Amino acid sequence: MPNILTRTITGAVYVSLIVFSLLIHPAAFGIITILLNYFALAELNAMSAKFKIQLPNHWVVANSFFMIIAIALLQMGYDSTFAVLPLLGIPVTLFTSTIFMNTKTPVLNMAFALFGTVYITVPFVLLNLMQIESFQTKIPFVLAIFIIIWTNDTFAYLAGISFGKHKMMKRISPLKSWEGFIGGFIMVVPVLYIFYRFYPSIGLLSWIGLGILTVISAVIGDFLESLIKRSADTKDSGILLPGHGGILDRIDSLLITIPVIFFYLKLLIKH
Repeated sequence: MPNILTRTITGAVYVSLIVFSLLIHPAAFGIITILLNYFALAELNAMSAKFKIQLPNHWVVANSFFMIIAIALLQMGYDSTFAVLPLLGIPVTLFTSTIFMNTKTPVLNMAFALFGTVYITVPFVLLNLMQIESFQTKIPFVLAIFIIIWTNDTFAYLAGISFGKHKMMKRISPLKSWEGFIGGFIMVVPVLYIFYRFYPSIGLLSWIGLGILTVISAVIGDFLESLIKRSADTKDSGILLPGHGGILDRIDSLLITIPVIFFYLKLLIKH
């Protein structure tokens, strides 16, 4: 099967699962994010060997276990401050496991595992909180984030291969260009206007602000994952998604965007 067809089919299935879960109920989306978290952490865990880091056995399972508890509490309507407390079990388990490990780099091991938690798990928990609040306010902010990122990624790629001459950061990602960045953002503008027309209560400027922050954060997230892979001398984070690489390759733009938009909505948009 040609790579472009494989990539298209895989992308369509991935997008359909995300959109379907978002439209059904926050609990369905919670299940999807738990799975994404597990596989993304597993990919990061596999790359740890490239850095000569030895992580505790089953730390990915332990991480996902505490995430499940946190999301379950959020789904049951507990206050978010209380619901996220189970996440503290992740560093406690990590520190305890490391004490019993015979390794020459215990601090680096713990730092890498904590990085994975902050980089992947915490954003996914915040995303679930955003989706629950979106369901309550009937303003689909999470769906908007995904559509903005997908639109930006698609048209940034097309503009980049067609007109890209000025590289953004060649040492990390040789293919990304300023022409692609501008082309992607231009095509995001109509998306923002459509969301504004259907959900005008927060104002056009707020939607534009959300779009700008999402596009910039998505690019930073893409660069960060590229930096990790380059440091690990790895082309793709995994092979789970045919034509796309790994889960981490597919969600890299999302991971930095989530906390940025979460705090943007908390600080600037009053429901």
